[in-house]
Amino acid sequence: MSRLDNYEVLNQLKYIDGITIIDNKGTILFTIKFNPIFHSEIREREEILGESLFTVFPSLNEKSSTLLNSLKTGRPIFKGKQEIVDFMGRKIETTNISLPIRAHGKIIGAIELSKERSKEDSISNNAIEINSEMFRGDKRLLENIRPERAKYTLKDIITDNEQMKNLKRLTEKIAKGSSPVFIYGETGTGKELFAQSLHNASNRAEKPFIAQNCAAIPEALIESILFGTIKGSFTGAENNPGLFEIAEGGTIFLDEINSMPIHLQSKLLRVLQDGYIRRLGDRNIRKVDVRIITASNKRPEDCVKDKDMRLDLYYRLCVMTLNIPPLRERINDIKPLLDFFISKYNVLLHKNITNVSKEVYDFLLRYNWPGNVRELEHIVEFAINQIDEWEDTLQMKDIEERVKNFIKHSEEEFQIEPLKDAVARLEKIMIEKAINKTKNNVSQAAKLLEIPRQTLQNKIRLYEIVPKS
Repeated sequence: MSRLDNYEVLNQLKYIDGITIIDNKGTILFTIKFNPIFHSEIREREEILGESLFTVFPSLNEKSSTLLNSLKTGRPIFKGKQEIVDFMGRKIETTNISLPIRAHGKIIGAIELSKERSKEDSISNNAIEINSEMFRGDKRLLENIRPERAKYTLKDIITDNEQMKNLKRLTEKIAKGSSPVFIYGETGTGKELFAQSLHNASNRAEKPFIAQNCAAIPEALIESILFGTIKGSFTGAENNPGLFEIAEGGTIFLDEINSMPIHLQSKLLRVLQDGYIRRLGDRNIRKVDVRIITASNKRPEDCVKDKDMRLDLYYRLCVMTLNIPPLRERINDIKPLLDFFISKYNVLLHKNITNVSKEVYDFLLRYNWPGNVRELEHIVEFAINQIDEWEDTLQMKDIEERVKNFIKHSEEEFQIEPLKDAVARLEKIMIEKAINKTKNNVSQAAKLLEIPRQTLQNKIRLYEIVPKS
């Protein structure tokens, strides 16, 4: 670490209440406390020199001590949080900078600078604390696993939203069967996450899970990729199984199914009806046992209406459907998702973000999230990549480069008009959305809007809102 980096770290800490140095065995070599609230049971500093850290501070253990963690990992811990208990049973929370001490390439000890957390003005009212337990350093989610296996389960779907919880419960139920499932929702809502979770909750979990985006395959190749080829069927063709054969006994997930050419949808229909496939150029048919999950960012009815899907295929694919709501309709999920992604990228990028400024958090709640959960993850990854190691709070400056276009466009969209007209226009939009969402059920719409039913009926007449059929 350079002198400039050291200066910045100390500048962030602002002041020091105590310093402790230990050797590589955890023995205290030096300690000084400038704040009398720290370890008031210690009258003479010389009494504890040469003692074990855990003997002097029995409330600490190897997991809770930031000093021991820095010693063991060999990595600095900037503004780490710690709780100690004094001899009178008083809890004292500290913020520490813990640094390993190296000599000749070996770690010979560690030094810690501490201050009392109650004095930290940056955390009191201006920051939201992150729940670092959301990720717990789950390396399973970071590993490169075999591509024909699904790594996500229902436990990996993080939500505090009741609609999403109901979807998880429904997914667990339908996983026990073998019926086709159609998943729809906007880009980035987590359709493949649900598809993998469904597979892993089924009795096919130990069999292959094959995912394929239909929009990513050139039309000339999609048939051979899905159903396979035989040697000589076209120039250069060899005997190759298609994805349906590779997925034998397991699940095949076809994303953006509405991008599949109409003439190939009839072959998919045969698989659904009879369980048979025919390789390109082959005279013989082959029996396959595969569960089919499909997905689209459009409602299945709209896929049929727009002639992107055959009506007979629609009836076969949509035996069961899962509608994943966009993030803007479940803003109570932003906090747990934010906790998870920050914890994840703390591990991946060796950072120590423990708080989010209130300005950032309020912005995330207001944002429209066109890219949904995937966009939230990308914003967090972008921010943590550029944050300095000594920082512990995600600030607006860390994300503004990524979201400035949205802010600019949002400002341009607002035109000056009488406030009562603007409020009336927004009120009409919200009522129309509530009526449509509840399929013209006024009582349920009133509950969503948290207004009396009679009030809602009066406003429907006022704004001349005509429910959609």
